[in-house]
Amino acid sequence: MDNKKLAEQIIEFVGGKNNIIRVWNCMTRIRFNLNDEKLVQIDNIKNLNIVINIQTTPSQFQIIIGKNVDVITKEINTILGNITKENYISKPQHNKPKITLKGVFNNIIETITSIFSPILPAIIGAGMMKVIFSLITIFNCFPPTSGVFQICKWIGDSAFYFLPFLLAVSSARKFNVNEFVALCLAGVLMAPNLLAGAENNLPSLNFIGLAVPYMNYSASIIPIILSVFLMRYIDKFVTLFLPKILTPIFQSLIVLIITVPIMLIILAPLGFYIGEFLSKGLINLFNFSGPIAGGLLAGFNPLIVMTGMHYAFMPAAIQSIETNGFDNFWLPFALISNLAQTGAIMAVMLKYKIKQNKSIALSTGISAFFGISEPGLYGITLKLKKPLYAAMIGGAVGGIIAAFLNVKTYAFTAPSIFALPTYLSEQGSKQAFYAILISGIITLIVSFALTLIFKFDLQERRDNINEEEASEASLDIYAPLNGKVETIKNVPDTTFAEEIIGKGVAIYPTQGIVYAPFDGEVSVLFHTKHAIGLTSQSGIELLIHIGLETVELEGKYFEAFVKAGDKIYKGDKLIEFDITNLKNHGYNLLTPIVITNHKEYKSIEITDMSEITNQDKLLTVIK
Repeated sequence: MDNKKLAEQIIEFVGGKNNIIRVWNCMTRIRFNLNDEKLVQIDNIKNLNIVINIQTTPSQFQIIIGKNVDVITKEINTILGNITKENYISKPQHNKPKITLKGVFNNIIETITSIFSPILPAIIGAGMMKVIFSLITIFNCFPPTSGVFQICKWIGDSAFYFLPFLLAVSSARKFNVNEFVALCLAGVLMAPNLLAGAENNLPSLNFIGLAVPYMNYSASIIPIILSVFLMRYIDKFVTLFLPKILTPIFQSLIVLIITVPIMLIILAPLGFYIGEFLSKGLINLFNFSGPIAGGLLAGFNPLIVMTGMHYAFMPAAIQSIETNGFDNFWLPFALISNLAQTGAIMAVMLKYKIKQNKSIALSTGISAFFGISEPGLYGITLKLKKPLYAAMIGGAVGGIIAAFLNVKTYAFTAPSIFALPTYLSEQGSKQAFYAILISGIITLIVSFALTLIFKFDLQERRDNINEEEASEASLDIYAPLNGKVETIKNVPDTTFAEEIIGKGVAIYPTQGIVYAPFDGEVSVLFHTKHAIGLTSQSGIELLIHIGLETVELEGKYFEAFVKAGDKIYKGDKLIEFDITNLKNHGYNLLTPIVITNHKEYKSIEITDMSEITNQDKLLTVIK
């Protein structure tokens, strides 16, 4: 299905054009402001093959797609055109919801997300150029006076130094005011004389008896957002009283005359000091409780991503880099969390048996390694649960180590493996680089190992296999016992020797432990514990009968570690039996292992090994 068709379907399933107030995207999600979320056809959206999951907040409906999200969003906006003002339906005042602390918090998060999502490409692009520039500086690739050096520096600084301009546009779109008038506000904040006065520590400018402080608002965040927010209400006020015939000439002028002084005297300084307070406060927090804070942040980051709150940390990280020269609060721990997801997903890939699932796990694992964790988070670890727990534990361990080693990054870019050079300072210090490298490797190992160790249902289904794969697939059964392999014909019991119950093989055990030969479940466990029936995830029904005539012991010398209905995973210990006592009582320990539903399969191949362990393949079933 082409992108245009997908876009049309998404518009239809979210309630149609008239239900959409605004649509935009971040790196993995299409985000909607809707008039009525009751009109959304959630099941139809989930059935679209590109959709990984959906997420809702009090003010947003989000469709998680992953790659190509920007392409699909552009198609949606092309079809919709300019809908922001036309489609907004004002709610009657008597239906206005009660203001709560939770509601205010959610609105703040939603506002930050709406403002920062559209400017992410510019920030990430400039941030990646800072990565290149740091490498140029550290390895002295070009002299500082060269054109390459200077242009790379200009590109890297552009989105950050002139950040008020970017924020002016996205804030204007969020608050539904004229973008170009908002740019004028940013232009005032970035006026050369204002910046020069701040650099030279000039005394405040006198404006009709009021002090306008000289401050450097380059790379600032809060001042322009507050100012555009104020402009929204001033614009509405002017619209009410200004005759329509005069609006084209005087509307913007009056808005600027009122907004700019308030901005320069009150809002911009207030926003500047709030930003300073936040950046310094976060540094003090990590100085006071760094390892604890680092462990919590990296460990719980998947949950933060799921709620969309990670966008709330972005302004703090940018502000910290511009104010303090580094970020030790969010970016390092977001990177560690992404590496934890990578480790968990790659372990799941090894556990998967179905080729299609392995392919999905590999692609989402690589995506997480490169900084986009949501496809793997929603598609694999969250769905399977225990891999998510493993990733959270691995992230917490890595976060504690990183904070203890005083990790910090010196430039803002996406938290991916490509960001590693940003942990090298321009002064040549490699301490933070080693900190993120060590903590990142440990994170990968811990999350990978825990996912392999944890037992969980892979939720693989046979209907996930395509016809070609299903027709050609072979299924392996590992030895449930360590011992000597015997042909089933040698079993002195005609029921097994003549393959009346099923086809298979026998093992004379050298160790008294029965291991799970595949992933599946216990279909039956005889009360005497001498025999157990297993069903693999692919449907193979296997009977393991420990010794001959051992049913007479009524369970004596046998200990079971599972029960009927339990999920099992290859290598699990199922039953333990006392070889010595069984031999002393004269029992033949030759153990038949047979596939009872063998008629459903084309053929069964038996290993040619004479001695075998539970790590070796015993049978191969051809479908």
